[in-house]
Order: sequence, then structure tokens, then C-alpha cells
Amino acid sequence: MKRTTCRKTISGFLAFFLVSLGLMLKAGAQNTPWPKAEALFDSFTEKTGGQAAYHKIQNRRTISTMQLSVPPIAGEVTTYSTKSGPYHVSADLRAMGKAEYGSDGRTVWEINPVLGPQIKEGAERSRFLCLYGLDIPARWRLVFKKVECTGLETVEGKPAFKVVAVSLDDYPLTYYFDQASGLIVKIEYPQETLAGQGSQEVLLGDYRLADGILFPHFQKRLEQGREMTLIFKSIEHNVTLPENMFALPEAIIKIAGLGK
Repeated sequence: MKRTTCRKTISGFLAFFLVSLGLMLKAGAQNTPWPKAEALFDSFTEKTGGQAAYHKIQNRRTISTMQLSVPPIAGEVTTYSTKSGPYHVSADLRAMGKAEYGSDGRTVWEINPVLGPQIKEGAERSRFLCLYGLDIPARWRLVFKKVECTGLETVEGKPAFKVVAVSLDDYPLTYYFDQASGLIVKIEYPQETLAGQGSQEVLLGDYRLADGILFPHFQKRLEQGREMTLIFKSIEHNVTLPENMFALPEAIIKIAGLGK
């Protein structure tokens, strides 16, 4: 009888110890001091070239091959982006025709062969400005009013620090910094869809030097069950911009009611 009582007492103490240990480990994990978001952005900037190198860049022209999953279409994309804000994207979709995206710094627009001309407003306007903004992570202090590291998650099988950044116009982006390299490996953009609120994920990889800057030569965009893969084959900085490159197309002027 005494042996049974003793065994029960030991079992009880062991169970209490294990539960207490589990609670302590859980509390310790929850209180893990993640790195500061500010430090992650600054470290990324230094590792990819440094502020002095980024400061010299006023514009960028890229040419990339594109592959869509749905519909299965290949094409070529030429993008002009500027530090001052205006951008222009031309996508040759071959069989489908040509799609264009752009902004003069105020109006954000899109013309595609399926939906025709559109003007982006609200969160979609913010998404396009951030998606085609020039080197935003290196200029984060000018672009975001709040940045916060919220934990550690897995991206493509590797741990990455998750950072939520809120723009000056209250648009939230989420950056993922690879724990080992410090490079940005994924960005999430909130997206308005016909089905409601969604998100666009952009995976980044194959960082290689381009005019002293480590630039991701691989990009995969995931949205609404579709994939778009971009492989960058040409990256140039401070190019001479074509005349009227960022002027609004006539179709956009018309639907905006801006006149000529």
C-alpha cells in the first residue's frame, strides 16, 4: 500500500515537473527577443551594396522573361522605375497581345488586352506603387511610418524573420528576411480581388551584382492560384528615359476625364 502511494506521489511530482517545464519553455519561446525591424532593413541595405551605392541610383530599366501558369503564356517584360515615383511596365504577352502598367506619380493605371484601361484607386493604387517602387527597402525611413518584426516563419524551407511595414498612406506590406543571409526572400502585398480581400506573394532569389547592387534576378509572383515567374536578363541604372515615358496614355486620360 505504501509502495503504491509512493509511486503515485512520484508520478504526481513528475507530471507537475513536466507541465511546469513545458509552460516555462513556451513562455520563453513567446518572449524571444526578435531583432529590431529597423536593424533588419539597415543590414539588408548594407549587405546588398550600402547607402552610398543606392543613393547614386535615380532610375532602373530591367528586361525579363516571363512565364504565366494560367493561362500558360510566355513573354517579355520591360520595366522603367524611378526614385521620384513614376514607373512604366510593358509586357509583351505574344499571343494575347500587350499589357501596360504605369504611373505619372499621381495616377496609377493599367491597360491589358482582357479588361482594357483601368485606373487604380485605394489599396490597389498603393500596391502598384509599392510593387514598382525603386529600392523601397533601402529607403524605408522615407516610405514607412512603422516597421515591426513579429516573429520567425519558414520561407521555402528556411527560417526568415517576418516584418510588417506600414506605408505613409497606411498600406501594410510584409517582408521576410532570411535568417542566415539577411536578404529579403519574400514580400506580401494585400490585394483587392473580385472575390474579396486577398494577397499577392512575391518570392525573391538569385541575388547577383548589378552596378554594385545585389539584385534578385529571380522573382515568382503568386496570386489567386496563379504563378508568374520573372527571370531578369538585363538590369541598367541611370538610363536616358524615352521622351514622355510616364505620360498618361490617351485611353487613361479619357476614362479619367482629364482632357488633353
